[in-house]
This record gives sequence, C-alpha cells and structure tokens, in this order.
Amino acid sequence: MAYTDGLMIFGSELSAVQVETAAADLKDYVIPCNITILQAGVLVTEDFTEHTINPIFTVQKKPGIGGTAVPLVSVTLASGATSSLKRGDGVKEAQTAPTLDVDIDDDDVILAYPGSFPITVKSGEVITLKASVASGSAGGAYVPFIIARIDGVVDGRQDNVWTATVSETA
Repeated sequence: MAYTDGLMIFGSELSAVQVETAAADLKDYVIPCNITILQAGVLVTEDFTEHTINPIFTVQKKPGIGGTAVPLVSVTLASGATSSLKRGDGVKEAQTAPTLDVDIDDDDVILAYPGSFPITVKSGEVITLKASVASGSAGGAYVPFIIARIDGVVDGRQDNVWTATVSETA
C-alpha cells in the first residue's frame, strides 16, 4: 500500500496475477478509518492472448475479518464483442473499442466503470481484491489496484470502536 497527497493506493505491492489463475482472494486490507474508493482497475504486466473465457477482477467488501464478502465493483479484462472496454484516442476517453484480446498490452491500464465510484468504506471493514474468474488459458497478467481517499481519522463514536479513557504509559 502506498500513500500520496491524502490518497492511498492498494494492491501496488502485489505480484502480477496470471489471467489463468483460479478464482481466489488476492489480498485483504483491514480499513482502520473511513475511506472513499475513487478508482479501481488493473495495470497489465504481460501482453494478453486470445481467451475463450474472459478473466474478471473484483473488489469486495466484508463487514470484518471472516465476514461475508459483498462485491463492490468488477471489470472484465478482455475485448471483442462481449467487452465493454473502450480506449481513449488521445483526446477523449472511451472512444475506441479493442477488437481482440491481443489489443491489451503490457503497461495498459484497465479501469472499472467510472460510474461505480465513489464507494464509501467504513472503519473496521475489509476490502478484498479478488481474481474472480480465470481465463482458463495462459497469456496475460496484471497487478490490481484501488485508489482511495482517506476521510479522516478513526471515528470514536462508532459502536465498533473502543477508546481508552485515561492516559497510559509503559
């Protein structure tokens, strides 16, 4: 996790995920203070090949460690007739549709639908980055990420927060 100018970037410390990786939770992040997720997606680290099954990356939220995950946002990492992906043309975003999975190259960024954001996550909740669908064949890899804004310190008024009422020293 990286911090910059009041923003946190989750996922950048992870190793690349191969698109054929079976569905699995990639990483859980316990959130100590309220945050707002502003963007989520993946940075492609290996050129994609054609796939018969499109890999899917998902961001989930749990009410706490061991809680039941609820999907917040997903993005299908593929192109062609079933894809909703569009690329900018250097002037305006979402102009050009990729026609083949091989159009997705190393160093490309794939963003989840911008209309899904902002997403509020409260202190004590857990964000999970998940490879939710595997491609079933090799050819492509990515590093997932979330960009979030810190919305203050831990709110001591929440019913799941305990606060010391006297000063203690070691």
